[in-house]
Amino acid sequence: MDLSSPAVGRAVSEVFGGVDASPRVERLDRGFSWVTLGVDDVIVRVAPRGGPLDPYDPEVEAANLRRVEGIAAAPRVLAVQPETDNPIGRPFGVHTRMPGQVLRLGDVAEHRSEYVAAAARALGKLHRLSAPMTVAEAYEAELDRTEAAYRRAAPDRHLKFEAALMWLRAHRPDCDGPAVWCHGDFRFANLSWIGPGQLGGVLDWERAWPGDPMCDVAFTRRFSGWCAINDTAGYGHPLDEERLAYAARFERVRSFTASMRAVRAWLDGRSDDPRLLTIGRRGEEAMKTELDWASA
Repeated sequence: MDLSSPAVGRAVSEVFGGVDASPRVERLDRGFSWVTLGVDDVIVRVAPRGGPLDPYDPEVEAANLRRVEGIAAAPRVLAVQPETDNPIGRPFGVHTRMPGQVLRLGDVAEHRSEYVAAAARALGKLHRLSAPMTVAEAYEAELDRTEAAYRRAAPDRHLKFEAALMWLRAHRPDCDGPAVWCHGDFRFANLSWIGPGQLGGVLDWERAWPGDPMCDVAFTRRFSGWCAINDTAGYGHPLDEERLAYAARFERVRSFTASMRAVRAWLDGRSDDPRLLTIGRRGEEAMKTELDWASA
C-alpha cells in the first residue's frame, strides 16, 4: 500500500478529477479499520490489508452513504475504486469532507446537554428511514451474518460465543414493526462538530444496516459516555427498555467478530500490524467474562 502524496494524487485523479498531482495528504484515522486520509478538499477511505472489518469493500460504505443522502448529515460519495490495480494498491472511496472536527468525550466540559440533544436529533432523523423488512427479520438476517463471520474468522471454536448466539436466537424480539436504517457505530467519536451542539456530520458508515433502532440507542449507551441517548428528548421516538436490553447484548456479541477478524488477518499473513493481536487478545478476554448471561 503506497500512501505517498504522488501515489494518492494519481490514484484519486484516475477516478475523480480536481486533485493535485502531489496533494497535501493528512492521515486522519485514529482506529484500526479503514485508513482515512484528508486529500486536499476531499476524504479518501482506503481499505487496509486485513483488519477488524474484513472483508473490506468501499462499495458497501458508498451504498450506505447514497441511501441516507438528504436524510443524514453524512458525506457524499464522489467516486469508488473497488480494485487494487491503482497507484495506492488498495481499494478506496472518495467522499466529501464534513465541516467541523471530531472531539474526544474528555475534550468537552461545557454545553454537554447541547451536544447530546444534537446527536439525539441526528439519530432520530436517521431512524425515520424505514427498511423493507420487519425488526424480527432484520435481527435474524444479522445473526446469520454474525455467525457466518464467526465461522470464517475465529481461530478456534469459542463455546461462550456460540452459546450467546443461541441465546440471542432463542430470545429474539418478535417485533413485526418496520426495521429502520441504523448507523451501526453511532457514538461521539464518529461525529464532527462545528461548535457546541452544532453537528457537522455523522461519519464512518461501513457498519450501517437495516435493523432495530434500539441497537443504535444501546450502542450510544455503551460507547458514547455522557453523550448517550437515555430518553426521548431530541431523539423523538419511543424507547423500549426491554428491547434495549436485548439490543445491548446483541451489539456486544456481534462486536466480538471484529477481534476475531483482526486475529485471522494476522494469522493469514495479510497484516503485520501488532495492534491486531492486541485487539484479538482483548476480545478473547472480554468474551470469557462478558457472556455469562448466555448460559444463565
